[in-house]
Parts: sequence; structure tokens; C-alpha cells
Amino acid sequence: MIEIGSKVVDITPDRPVYLRGHAMRTEKSKGVHDRLEAVICWLKVDEQVSLLVNGDVSGWDYAFVHEFRRRVCEKCEVKPEHVVLSATHTHSGPVLWTVDKEYPHDEEVRQAVMTTLVSGAVDSYGCWQPVSRVLCSQGISQGYYGNRNGRDLYGDQNIVVLEFRDEKDQNLAAWVNLSCHATVLSPQEYQLSGDLLGALRRKLTPYLKVCPMMMNGNAGDMSNRLYRQNNDFAELERVSQGIAYQIMGFADRREIQLAKPQTQTFTFEVEYDTDKEMLNRKIEEFSEKLNTVSEYDARKWIISEIAGFRRKLAVDHVDLKFETTILRMKDLELVILPCELVSAFGRQIKKTSTAACCLVWGYANGQTTYVVEASQFNGGHDGIATHLPKGKAEEYVGLILQHLID
Repeated sequence: MIEIGSKVVDITPDRPVYLRGHAMRTEKSKGVHDRLEAVICWLKVDEQVSLLVNGDVSGWDYAFVHEFRRRVCEKCEVKPEHVVLSATHTHSGPVLWTVDKEYPHDEEVRQAVMTTLVSGAVDSYGCWQPVSRVLCSQGISQGYYGNRNGRDLYGDQNIVVLEFRDEKDQNLAAWVNLSCHATVLSPQEYQLSGDLLGALRRKLTPYLKVCPMMMNGNAGDMSNRLYRQNNDFAELERVSQGIAYQIMGFADRREIQLAKPQTQTFTFEVEYDTDKEMLNRKIEEFSEKLNTVSEYDARKWIISEIAGFRRKLAVDHVDLKFETTILRMKDLELVILPCELVSAFGRQIKKTSTAACCLVWGYANGQTTYVVEASQFNGGHDGIATHLPKGKAEEYVGLILQHLID
């Protein structure tokens, strides 16, 4: 038996805040273009209860995720490993991380978001309805985004939509899984916004008759960087509307079965001392490049890399923990990852899964770093920005594949 309940809450800050995601920004937000939201979804399959949440922020740190789980589990009958807190990864949302020294968070805003999410989850607990059938539709988006490191490189443009319908064949809830950085907007735009996934969610709501939960997948090297015509709100409208129309035209729709839920959790850890000599060389090298470049996007990329190298330089010892969850419910498998996984690894995971529908869900239950294949190491933004040593990504993904097979 399947039951589901969905609720939307507003998590827009009530004051100017630093925006997380672009190194070029130096000031706080200036107004609100569109409200930041979080979709809260309770799912009950054969008496196992799961709480799935997605919000318009860049990411959640482990401290926030663990505290959210603790508060919810104190008041609701759900296990911590069955609570998922994910992000759309908008770069036009507030800094909530407590470890970001360059752009400090506002603790009152952080606690307000926490309170709103917990209250929304607790208030909607038990308000679920029976699901008669689950429909899965999928297709390919073309012309709006792809691998940001080159149009000729593999990019995962597959989109999956799940619809949970009642006995009248009306949607009770919907999920949309796609892989793309929500970064249409320029770093020079200071208004708060859910950016691409927020805009797409609003475009799909009238079509689905419910507000869908957006599940950003293996988007580590995916964006519309090489496809956009501009980087303002008019371009955001064009891109989100175009992708929404493509989704509405998906003809491949089939029914899937959810039953006998099984959950696997594991932690992959990496520790090493920072190579500060190498980082200083990189900062010098990229600073020289910056002096010779005038094109806007190129300068944005170089400034981001320099800022990333400096953040790495400020840390003497790196200690990464990838708290990973795999939730299998017969035909549906969710691979829930606290990182920015590149599309090639996402494809490998989906091919390995034996489920009829496997969704890779990134930016969930924490956020560590980019997970990039060795062949692309130091080759693009994700290959330069990753905190993983070369080859460690393959170890992590190999562990995921092992759990899928087992």
C-alpha cells in the first residue's frame, strides 16, 4: 500500500543576506524576484515512512541536516535514515552554511528556515492519502543545457517525472528528476530567486495540478552555460518555459510498482593534508590568466577558481565524509548523494541499477564536493574545484555500485 502527502512552505529570508554560489558577488541580496520555497513530501510504502524535502538553496551542510532530522524524528515516527533534505542548488539563495568564512551566514535566517521546515514537516505528518497508481514518464531535453565543459562531451539530459495518483486519477504529488545547475542568472544579479529549478517548478504546477518536488541529479558538469542567450530573468523565462514544454510533451508514460522498501546507508571518508605549495602555484597561474582575459564568462570562471583555491589554502587538513543512502522500493530506486556528481558517473549508476526506474539525487543530506572522473581532473570547473584527490571519485562510485549489486 502507498500513501503520500505534499506541502509547500516559504523559506524566503526576511532581510538582505549573502548569496551562496558565485565568487564574484561581494554584497548582500537586494530584493526578491521570486519566493524561495521548499516542497515537503511524506511517503508511506508498506508501512515504512519516509520524509523527502527539497528547498531553494545552494546546499545544506551536515550540521543543518542532522539537526533537522533530530527535530523531526523527535515528533514524528520516522527513522533518520528515511529523512532526505535536498537542495535545488540555486546560486541566488541565502548562505546557510556555518563554515563559510568569506560570506558569513545570518544565524537568525538559518534558524528561521530550520523552524519553517520542521514545522511544515510536523504539521503535514499523517496528512497523506492513498495512492492508486504511480506513473513514470521520461524524455530528453534538447537545446537548453548540457555538459558545461564542452558540447561534444557526454551530458545527461534525461528527465524523469513521477506522478502519484488517487482513485480519481488525479495527482496527489509529483517528482521531477533532472540534472542541471540552476544557474541561468548572472553573478551580478542580487535578487533572491530559485533560478532554473524554481522557475521550472512553477511552470509545471498548472500542468501537473500539484507543486512538484524537484530532484537535482548528477549535475556536477551540467548547466546551460554553453546554451544560454543571456543571463537575465528574460532568459530564465525562455529556458524554463522551453524545458517545461518539452516535459509536457513526454509520451513515454508507464505505471511502476512501489513495494517492499529497503534502505542501505554508508559513509565514504577521505582524509589528507593540504598541498599548499601546489595551491599557491595555481593561484599565481590563474591570476596571470585573469590579467589577460576580458570576456565576461571566462573572467567569472577564473575568479571562481581563484576563490576555490584560496578556500582550499585556508584548510590545513581535509576530512570529507559522504553520507550516502540508497532507497529501493521494488521498481523505484533512489540513490541519494551529498555531492555534485558528474553525469558520466550518474550514467554508470543508472545502468548498474536493476530497478525499472533509478533516480540519482544529488545535493541531498549534506554537500561535500564535486565527484569527478580521473580523466577530467583539472580539466573543467568541476575538475579543478573538487576537494577529492585524483582517483578517489572512482573509489566512491565503486562503493555505490557495490551496494546496488548487493
